[in-house]
Amino acid sequence: CAVCLGRHRHLVIECRATRTWDNKHDTFAERVHKALFTRDGRRICARWQREEGCSDRHDVRHICSGCGLSSHGAQRCSRAQEASPNNPI
Repeated sequence: CAVCLGRHRHLVIECRATRTWDNKHDTFAERVHKALFTRDGRRICARWQREEGCSDRHDVRHICSGCGLSSHGAQRCSRAQEASPNNPI
């Protein structure tokens, strides 16, 4: 999930978590009408959060929804819940 960074079953497009999956961090992003925004209102590229990333030229939106860094998306964030053989996504 691009908001809570968890891999547990839930409706990720409507995730309203305010803390990460492990309760260690405040969430960096939130969903607003299914779009992804930082808590301070900047739009984030949802495709960038996926493993394959995004090739569109809107680099300002290419930040991690988990921590705010531009070097990776949520799937590669150190705060994200690790994938397990039983839960690969």
